[in-house]
Amino acid sequence: MISVANRIHVNPEYHGAFEQRFRERAGLVDGMPGFIANHVLRLTRDGDPFVVLTFWASR
Repeated sequence: MISVANRIHVNPEYHGAFEQRFRERAGLVDGMPGFIANHVLRLTRDGDPFVVLTFWASR
């Protein structure tokens, strides 16, 4: 298994829209070969980036 982590900085006024877009497109990745899971981690402090983790069966 491998994981891919992306840190994405989002302006505070767009946090809700950013999370909504990930919820709406979640099904697009589900059908890809080897896909296991996708997690969007919310920021813990103002100014921190969102962290998007994607898990795959293999490279």
